[in-house]
Amino acid sequence: MGFKLIMIICLSDLWMPKGAVSIMTYIIHYDISALILFAFSAIFFCLKKRIPCKKNKVFGALLSVSALSAVFDLLAVISDIEWGWVEKSFLHIAYYVTHNLIPFTFLLYILYLTDSISSVSKKFKAAMCIPAAVNLALIVTSPITKLIIYVDREGKYIRGPLQPVCYAVAIYYMIYSLLFVLRNRKKLSLQVTLSIVAFCSIVFTAVLIQILNPYLLVECFSCAVCIFFIMFTLQNQDGILDSSTNMLNRSTFINNSTIAFHSGTTFSILLIRIPDFAILMKTFGGHLSASILRKFADYLYSYVNFGNGYYLEDDCFALVFSKSFERVEKVYRKIYNKLEKTWKIGSMDTRITACFMRVDCPGEVNNTETLVDLIEQFKHLNRYDDKLLHVSDIDSYDRKRRSNIENAIDKAIKNGSFEVYYQPIYSNSRNKIISCEALVRLFDDEYGFIPPDEFIPISEENGKILEIGKFVFEEVCKFIKKGTANALGIEYIQVNLSVVQCMQSNLVEQLMTIMRQYDVAPSSICLEITETSAAYTPHVMEKNIKNLSDLGVKFALDDYGTGYSNMTYLLKLPFRFIKLEKEIVWAGFNSDKAHIAIESTVAMIKKLNMHIVAEGVETIEQLESLLDMGCDYIQGYYFSKPVPEKEFIDLLKRLVDNI
Repeated sequence: MGFKLIMIICLSDLWMPKGAVSIMTYIIHYDISALILFAFSAIFFCLKKRIPCKKNKVFGALLSVSALSAVFDLLAVISDIEWGWVEKSFLHIAYYVTHNLIPFTFLLYILYLTDSISSVSKKFKAAMCIPAAVNLALIVTSPITKLIIYVDREGKYIRGPLQPVCYAVAIYYMIYSLLFVLRNRKKLSLQVTLSIVAFCSIVFTAVLIQILNPYLLVECFSCAVCIFFIMFTLQNQDGILDSSTNMLNRSTFINNSTIAFHSGTTFSILLIRIPDFAILMKTFGGHLSASILRKFADYLYSYVNFGNGYYLEDDCFALVFSKSFERVEKVYRKIYNKLEKTWKIGSMDTRITACFMRVDCPGEVNNTETLVDLIEQFKHLNRYDDKLLHVSDIDSYDRKRRSNIENAIDKAIKNGSFEVYYQPIYSNSRNKIISCEALVRLFDDEYGFIPPDEFIPISEENGKILEIGKFVFEEVCKFIKKGTANALGIEYIQVNLSVVQCMQSNLVEQLMTIMRQYDVAPSSICLEITETSAAYTPHVMEKNIKNLSDLGVKFALDDYGTGYSNMTYLLKLPFRFIKLEKEIVWAGFNSDKAHIAIESTVAMIKKLNMHIVAEGVETIEQLESLLDMGCDYIQGYYFSKPVPEKEFIDLLKRLVDNI
């Protein structure tokens, strides 16, 4: 049978009745290749967990009709060898039905891919559906009307007078798809646009080839290639899922929101944040905390389709409701009631608290930028009651202020207009100023002075802290190179290092390059890391700290007592200085218990062979008391507030004379 089929394929068709096509001359190699590609695509599609949204369902339908088209095309060739009239008629009609459904299903996939199906007009839907319906009706009735294709009683496959209509309709849908994509390209990513254009171009070329050479079966193969490509580009979920929760990630939320805003879709978002997740992580450890996060995400799935649940990082979730808006309040109440009960994680019970906010789009928010800004404010909102917040509950002044600060940061980075101030640090044992802390300041022509506690957190959130940190470190190295401060007794300068900088794999190389550029010895630098940053010490951060320490850079643990005080990182990381946060220092002069706590802390740190730096010292009474406790270094307004470089040099000259 196989040898006979190959021989038939290789023969030329020497005679053919008018309107008839001898299927014996068809070359089936492309159909076989198409079936192999479809099989790989189907296996991958079934094995990979897919979000059960309509876009994926339509893609599954596109894959199915395309694969069936190749199957029926191949069977139609085989049937013409020795099968009966009924089988031949069925297979040819089945091939034409499935094959002509491909361009229609592809256009439908594009509409769901761009989230445009709900916003298209009735006229658009009619223009989309009527040609396909008419075409399918002509195909199905062809055994009777003989208008498209039919098999005569002698078993010959004959094309009817309206057979070119099928090609015309297919080309119509390809052009329609291209025009739709090009018209909406502004709301689509470049990858989506190029993928769709490539699909249409390849299939269109294959259709033209098969029109010119009906015996060369390339249409199904071209569809198989395109669908295989889409499977690993537009349908690839590796880049859209958050691995820790298996929910859609933040970038996918932003992309889908952008599409929804452009298409005019109305939707409502329920934001849920777990503000005390950091404490849970500290209490239960990383593994159990991850289990809590995953279990909570799985619970949220019970209220929305898999494709409408997002994890926005920073322990914040988003549930999207596109139609039943009244469900938002009900879902909020159910989740809140659930959180009133304990959660069992492994063998332990715990409580989870959350805060909630509802955002209606486009009623309250009209674009993605405003939505993202609003969510960032919600993440940092210091409210923990059970009220369902609305957009109006977040002060519009705060949103405007954040936007202004971000603009000021961008301008300062572009113009290099950040300023570095210096605050002296007094040594008890040597009775003089031997160090100082470098502090960045931001003055904007339009917004004036912007406090560090405003622009630093925003810079850490949007990643600009990396550029700011590099600028400050380079300015400090320039200052050290001048030699003036060193001549006045400054042995090293303390520079703050953000947790974002600590996590950079090239941190050591970057800092050492700057130090070599300005001929600065590593021993002239002391890097400060906050306690809350040190509490979460991933491998990269720990490696950076130890490598820099081995090279001679000093390290100080800043704001000790404000985070999750833990002996583990005190013993594990090479800190030379421990800095008591000013709030702790001040509390020690307002409470006997706090005073005892400071004395005990100082004694413990000194026994660990580390040095204590007390911050926030403003009065002679505080100074004398802290020195009596054994504090090694003192920093605060008693000696000076942070001042610019020139004023700092003048200050050093005066202090050298007075101390």
